[in-house]
Amino acid sequence: MVDAVQITDAAFFESPIIFMEPISSSAVNLQNGLLKGKAIWQTKGSRPSFGYTDRETQRIREYVVNRGGFIYMPTHGNTEAAMQPALRVLRQILPEYHLTTIPQDHEIYNTFFELNGPLRFPVRKMGSTILHHGPYGQLKGIFIDGRLAVLVDTEAMIHVMDGAVQKPFFGHYQDRNKILDEFAPAAARQLINIVIYAVTHGSISDYSNYIPEAALADSETEVPQKAPKAADQL
Repeated sequence: MVDAVQITDAAFFESPIIFMEPISSSAVNLQNGLLKGKAIWQTKGSRPSFGYTDRETQRIREYVVNRGGFIYMPTHGNTEAAMQPALRVLRQILPEYHLTTIPQDHEIYNTFFELNGPLRFPVRKMGSTILHHGPYGQLKGIFIDGRLAVLVDTEAMIHVMDGAVQKPFFGHYQDRNKILDEFAPAAARQLINIVIYAVTHGSISDYSNYIPEAALADSETEVPQKAPKAADQL
């Protein structure tokens, strides 16, 4: 995989969406190319702690508040323990803003694909091991001047797609890989909506009026104005 964008990089302020997730400190030093660089926040031990300097914290604030950046944070459930790393980092970066439930009629569910609200993580346990903590929960977010600036995905749709590729279940539970495979297209549609929202809001990039060059060159091509019907999406 390519290196992650670092907070100190000039490209940080040019990225319309940043994916942030708590990881263990040991994962930062993996030699297989999974991740290189410093973690956004650490989860070593029972008390995760934010791992950046005041200057780096201010750069994230600048990115979100003044530059119109968008942050996507997946969590493995909506219990206090599952949400703790995300809540800690948000209190560090944006203490004056509150995390709220995103309404079901928010445009993030209709930026391209017409969804009926957030999806549910399809696998919550593997034997006695809890993979997703707590019952189903709505997506949560932080709004800044009416714009959704931070999305906390308590159902971690990005990991449905990870799982569909990596096939994480084995033995008696290998059939659950098929569940992820079947659910991955729905997860992709939700993530596409999220990415489109990020690049069409804020001031880092605005593609709200974008029309593909090929469509402009071919006057007979009708530019799609909305997502295909559900039956055509599979």
